[in-house]
Amino acid sequence: MKTEWTPETEANGDADIGDPGTQGTQGPRDPGTQGPRDPGTQGPRDPGTQGPRDPGTQGPRDPGTQGPRDPGTQGPRDPGTQGPRDPGGGTLKEIGVGEIMGKSGEKLDVKEEEEGKEETDKRKSGLSYGLAAFFMVAQMAGAGFLSLPKAVANASWGGAFMIFFFCVSVAFSASRLGMCWSILEERWEEYRKPARQPYMEIASRALGVHGRRITLFSVLFTQIGSTIVFIILIAGFMNNFVPSLSQCLWSLIVAAVLLPIVFLGSPKDFWQASVLAVLSTVVAIIVIDVEMLIQSAKFLAANPVHTIPTISTFSLGFGAILFSYGGSSVFPTIQNDMKDRREFWKSVIISFSTIFILYFPVGVIGYILLGDSVKDNILLSIGSSTILTVAVSLQIINLAGTFIISLNPCLQAIEDIIGIPTNFCWQRIVVRTSVILFELLVVLAVPDFGLILNLIGGSTMSCMSFILPPIMYMKLVADKSDKTWPERSIPLWQRAYLWLILVMGIIGGISATVSAVMAIAQPSAFKKSCFVNFYGTTPNSTTT
Repeated sequence: MKTEWTPETEANGDADIGDPGTQGTQGPRDPGTQGPRDPGTQGPRDPGTQGPRDPGTQGPRDPGTQGPRDPGTQGPRDPGTQGPRDPGGGTLKEIGVGEIMGKSGEKLDVKEEEEGKEETDKRKSGLSYGLAAFFMVAQMAGAGFLSLPKAVANASWGGAFMIFFFCVSVAFSASRLGMCWSILEERWEEYRKPARQPYMEIASRALGVHGRRITLFSVLFTQIGSTIVFIILIAGFMNNFVPSLSQCLWSLIVAAVLLPIVFLGSPKDFWQASVLAVLSTVVAIIVIDVEMLIQSAKFLAANPVHTIPTISTFSLGFGAILFSYGGSSVFPTIQNDMKDRREFWKSVIISFSTIFILYFPVGVIGYILLGDSVKDNILLSIGSSTILTVAVSLQIINLAGTFIISLNPCLQAIEDIIGIPTNFCWQRIVVRTSVILFELLVVLAVPDFGLILNLIGGSTMSCMSFILPPIMYMKLVADKSDKTWPERSIPLWQRAYLWLILVMGIIGGISATVSAVMAIAQPSAFKKSCFVNFYGTTPNSTTT
């Protein structure tokens, strides 16, 4: 126990002379004639009778011969029993914890070191840029390519051009989205750690509270809508294999099978799904292309018709093609799980180059050979064979893997809003089960994937891919509110291209959304509902 200095304690030799607070005004002992005092037998000298040390006769203590006090044997001064040190030396609060060696300071340093080590370990176990590219391809190449021939037919040769132009534009937009996150890390330290809602955080910093809300709605609508499409497609494919069970019943089965997988945490917890999805997609597209070429003579003999598109059909083609490149809402989440987030641009180049190589042939070949008669799902237009059965099986695997990757950011956003722990818990089970049940209700109400696909592609996917990224990037770069931030600027050609993407997204998105809503409102769409005919045949079956 430390004892404050008094005349009585000096007489008894009880004062704790190791405490710097009791000797802040004490002059020096003569180092040439006297060794160190014995703290066990001698109290401090009277500060009232002795002035400060003469700086002219004695320099400071030699740091090479005397280290700091041992933090293991003596803690910091008790502020409750001892006043501040001499103003010339500063109080404990004034000089800071980092300058005083004590038990509490030691614990603080250990805690910071452990947090830093934990963050480093997380980055070491993150995704490489190659694996991140796999995730991006898996996200985009889900159901989109199945509708590409129909999308090109709706827009005629303008659709073929859109496949290329959208690939370049969405890739550039995605790279700017990655730059947005780099800016956040650069300016605010809290973003250097993993985030549950990276897209929303970007929107919040760039567009404020209202921008964050708009983005949140777009992410939820896009990801939930996309995964609804996947359930419909998988159920339709399974109905083809086992036609004795209706597609509506298969929808229930598919949702039940996918539910346990949905409980996984973040993309890095199920990276195998992305690899499996990409491989199955590549093989399926190759099989479809080869099968169409094999049957080309038969298709051309039917004299396929290629009509001039109307504004309505062109808009539907716009939405469907943009849907095939949909993934921007997930890209920040994938980037957030990377070892080095600065390498995200490499993932963008690899993933979009791969997607274009896969998409362009299937869209153009299907349109040339089948013309306007091509169906929403290309697999419904090319007949039935053993090789197509393989393609369908691979596509089921692809859709299941993409379902998990696509829905995960949406689930993380909902859990973050509610305040659910990041570790596996019963609250996660309740929330994610509720989301799947909601999707199932929509699937049963509108079991036509083409209608939902066009609506999502034209509305929120247009917003997430073409509208929000350019706005957020330009806003963040233009923000000069803190003079300590590194200087950033946008080259003129980039700014012009960003404005082109933005205007095209607004005009095309509005027209595509209106056309999709009008198609869903048709009386024929309601007749397909499972609530009207649960055991009936639906148009998404691959039976021919």
